[in-house]
Amino acid sequence: MTTVTETAKRLGDGLDLSELEEADLATICADPLLAQRFANLVVRSASSQLPGGPWSIEDLRDILDAAIRGRRREGVRIVEGRYFRKRVREQCALAERYGDPFAVVVISLEPEPSPGVYQSVLDAVVERLRSTDMVFLYRRRYALVLPRMRDEALEPLIARVRELIGVGAGEGVIEDIRTLVYPDASHQDTQSVLDWAEDQLRPSP
Repeated sequence: MTTVTETAKRLGDGLDLSELEEADLATICADPLLAQRFANLVVRSASSQLPGGPWSIEDLRDILDAAIRGRRREGVRIVEGRYFRKRVREQCALAERYGDPFAVVVISLEPEPSPGVYQSVLDAVVERLRSTDMVFLYRRRYALVLPRMRDEALEPLIARVRELIGVGAGEGVIEDIRTLVYPDASHQDTQSVLDWAEDQLRPSP
């Protein structure tokens, strides 16, 4: 069994390529440590091509994310939940600079959804979204960030999403849908929006 010390050594002993020389894509994807080593190697190589100081793996992820979006302009971005805070901060900054509102929507499912419900709900949600919209995945919850969305447009969108979920996944699978449009009288800064969203995403006791 790998100990914490051994793991730390593997992460901290530089870019030893010996473990990568015979590794294929499947092997690297299955081993988070190898994946991190490979990503660090790519980051170092990419950093040498452009000015601007050392890059991080997160910088590389953002570049790849932009490249994928450019290749799939018609597709809604489906993103892991850990990137949610960053995207909300970006939208708040855009709203404050240019006056364009945006919406955050949190969809909560029933405590123990049946097999297949999670994907059915996701399919129903994505069907009504634009290519600029983002869906963040959590356990039993979906967080939607909808740029340039106003109150008057959000209400019919949510009604249609409820209808599609009812048809595709069955009535009663939705526990709740909460929405916030920023800026709002009760949420006038970025931290207030983040606090609201985290309250909605927090697992039920």
